[in-house]
Amino acid sequence: MAYYCIVEIQTQTATLRNPEFQNFHKSFHLPPPTTMIGLAGAALGLSPKAAQDFFETGFSFGVFGTSKGYTKDLWKYNTLDGQGSIILKEILFGNRFILVYGHEDIDKIQKLYESFLNPQYALTLGNNDSLANIIDVCIETETTKSAEIAHCLVEGDIIEEVFENASNGVSFSIYSTSEPIAYDLPTKFLYETDYGFRRVINRKTLSFVGEKMKLNITKEGILYKNTFIPIFNLY
Repeated sequence: MAYYCIVEIQTQTATLRNPEFQNFHKSFHLPPPTTMIGLAGAALGLSPKAAQDFFETGFSFGVFGTSKGYTKDLWKYNTLDGQGSIILKEILFGNRFILVYGHEDIDKIQKLYESFLNPQYALTLGNNDSLANIIDVCIETETTKSAEIAHCLVEGDIIEEVFENASNGVSFSIYSTSEPIAYDLPTKFLYETDYGFRRVINRKTLSFVGEKMKLNITKEGILYKNTFIPIFNLY
């Protein structure tokens, strides 16, 4: 049996950078797995490498979120060689996120639960001033299944998966956008030191779902305050 630590947070602002963009810091509209690990690591009081090690095996994740909108902010900074440069950042505002951490070891889940109730470090989502306010923390054991998903991350390329199952006779309602829905996101880094240089060594395909989709397949997840949150394994 798996146990799930569910964390509901609110932030005035958030910057969830897509690592594929450089001078333009485009933001995802939901926290990717590495952001979830970093947030939990801050609550636990761990370095980035130690936080990654904590989630090394057996964890599942889930995330749901909504934002009131986004804006763009121009940042000017000095580089190491003393030259000036600029970065354009996308910033989400008026955010509510529900994060799910699952594991079969109740001790790990209990440790996360207690850490989010009493974080060791300030919790932020992106910039240092994007402070996260903890609304609720709870532990759940029951999962459910649903064919309707919205405002969440789901494993794999969900559009491709629906089309692959189009012959099963189940009706579906999905959408496409001008931007990709599925991304190969980093899930693991190789760190030179606890806080030093890192490079991506593992990725996982995840789909960012915005408005509601009705699938021709079902997904397993957690029901929290009448909100369905699909869960997925990190590795």
